[in-house]
Amino acid sequence: MTPKGTRPSARGVKPQLDPQARHWLELLEASAAELAASGPDADVADRWASGVQDLVAFPNAPGGLQPAQVLARAHELGGAAGAAMAAALAAYGPTRDRRSARRQLDQLVASGDAPPWAAAIGQAVPVDAFMWRDEWGEDCAITINYERPGGSRHGLTVDIGWFRLGAACGFDLVRERDRWRAPGADSPGAEPLSLADARALCLRSLDLFTATVVADEAVAADEIPDFDGMDLGFLAEQRLGLLPAGGSDAALFPAAPPDRSAELDEFKRAARPAGEGDAEFSAMVSGLRLFGLMCRDGDALHWTPWRVDAFVDDFIPDQSPTDGPECLECGESHPDPFDEAFMSAVESAFPRWLRFAAECSGQSNDRLDENLAAAAEGFAYWRVAALEHGEAQIALPDLWLPRSA
Repeated sequence: MTPKGTRPSARGVKPQLDPQARHWLELLEASAAELAASGPDADVADRWASGVQDLVAFPNAPGGLQPAQVLARAHELGGAAGAAMAAALAAYGPTRDRRSARRQLDQLVASGDAPPWAAAIGQAVPVDAFMWRDEWGEDCAITINYERPGGSRHGLTVDIGWFRLGAACGFDLVRERDRWRAPGADSPGAEPLSLADARALCLRSLDLFTATVVADEAVAADEIPDFDGMDLGFLAEQRLGLLPAGGSDAALFPAAPPDRSAELDEFKRAARPAGEGDAEFSAMVSGLRLFGLMCRDGDALHWTPWRVDAFVDDFIPDQSPTDGPECLECGESHPDPFDEAFMSAVESAFPRWLRFAAECSGQSNDRLDENLAAAAEGFAYWRVAALEHGEAQIALPDLWLPRSA
């Protein structure tokens, strides 16, 4: 059998690559040569080695270069570029091919063809970990510090958001002078973590990101959440795999979301102004329930300025019970975020909910004031957007008049 993309020659010479595989291999070779010419440090080389795995075929992503093709070309090249290609597969390539890539890299090291930065790719021992949270305990970042054989340190940071159930939202490779430092007087928002807990928290957040992508792809491609540092994905998988198992993710993820049905029902039964339409008010309460479940703690009573901004600016406009005009792209009607009755009801009822939620949860007056201020600011922007939308809608019919008119 021959690797995918090759065919044996009748004369037994080197197999020929198909055009697509040849193009990918040329890209990889040129990239490795450019990296070698720059004389990178170990961190830059590590990032490169992780990023180029997108060109390599994996069992769950069979499209791409077969590892045997990469290693054959790395052997032909030799030198720093060939060592970089072999090291990339040895550290972050498909598991079943790492051993053969490591043997090839070791041969280059023994012959003096592999520079230190190439030999250091993927070489790391976990040292410690900590978690940083913002002043509201919402966005957080977990940094695991690693040490290379030469004694230098670097950190892998996994950013974890508070929305989308706490899905991971970014990777970063940080250096000794950056964010890898352990908690101290100069980082009051940080707390130490065991290496096992760091692994459990990061893997839970990454599983949630994967589940979110799968769910969103079923709805619309443009709804897939952004993820910073995706080129570090293979490095992150390898680094997290070096951590001990058996940790807990309870520091960020509750065993089960709190049931706030009683509080929401009580709020619905309370007296309210006559100007709040029943359908509009009910739509907002349903939005509160759903929004709370989409937060990491699943708590509709827990509010911070971050959550208020997201609720007013992005989430609640899609909960309007009134459909807008037919969409020119899909031919269907979507909720009208600028329906006057809905906007008026939300602007009246949501601050009342913030006060009710603060009373039920024992939230401080200072936090309530911050949340109310964020809501007022959000509604001000909402009204401006509604005005601009209305002006655009008034002018729109003229664009569709027949040319003869």
